[in-house]
Amino acid sequence: MPMDLKLQGRAALVLGASSGLGEAVALLLAREGVRLGLAARRTDQLEAVAAKAKELGAPEARGFALDLRDAGSISAMHAAFREAFGDADIAILNGGGPKAGRLTELTLADWDAAYALLLRGMLHLLDAIVPPMRARRWGRIVALTSTSVKQPIDSLALSNVFRTALVSALRTLAVEVARDGVTVNSIATGRIETARLRAIYGNDDAGLLAAASEVPMGRIASAEEFAPMAVFLCGAPASYVTGQTISVDGGLTRGLFG
Repeated sequence: MPMDLKLQGRAALVLGASSGLGEAVALLLAREGVRLGLAARRTDQLEAVAAKAKELGAPEARGFALDLRDAGSISAMHAAFREAFGDADIAILNGGGPKAGRLTELTLADWDAAYALLLRGMLHLLDAIVPPMRARRWGRIVALTSTSVKQPIDSLALSNVFRTALVSALRTLAVEVARDGVTVNSIATGRIETARLRAIYGNDDAGLLAAASEVPMGRIASAEEFAPMAVFLCGAPASYVTGQTISVDGGLTRGLFG
């Protein structure tokens, strides 16, 4: 059942919406009657997600090709989104993970690629979507990040560095736009069953068990368990929540304020 977050008719841009967390968040927004722009590199999969979103209640749902590493792709996607939906009311910032590796194993080219994917591309998009939100005095920005922003993960140095930089930028932005009716929050994602998790831990039952063993709850979560927090942060009941980085991780992050 819809959560009745008073989002009906809002326009949302969801990045990385072809599968995993992005898809799950998009489909839950669809149940709230949100008009959906779905962006990802795999446009063939976006068509299926868009069709499912319409079945669940989205008045409109369209896919847009997007490569966050390519400035031209970001500009073209945003222009196409605006032509179809107008300015975004909601932005779900989400993207693929960078190359795994320890800091001492990485090359400068690896750092450049991760910067483009995890930080520069997101900043480019924010530069386009934030001014209209401020002008209309309403907007919701939610970034899907990782527990690595609170507790660095071994062998994921690029994620540790650039996801944390993005959260820092968003925390700064939250203060700057708070009086304009725009909220900005991040979610530190724990062990959720996605293609990225399987790529890190192994695409078999043993890998999933290893991931689950690290979590106090003793299991990994589904993307559908993760999505409600992201959608809640977009809704009216969360209008006084901004500048936060909220963990959805089954107790994985051990910090006192994790």
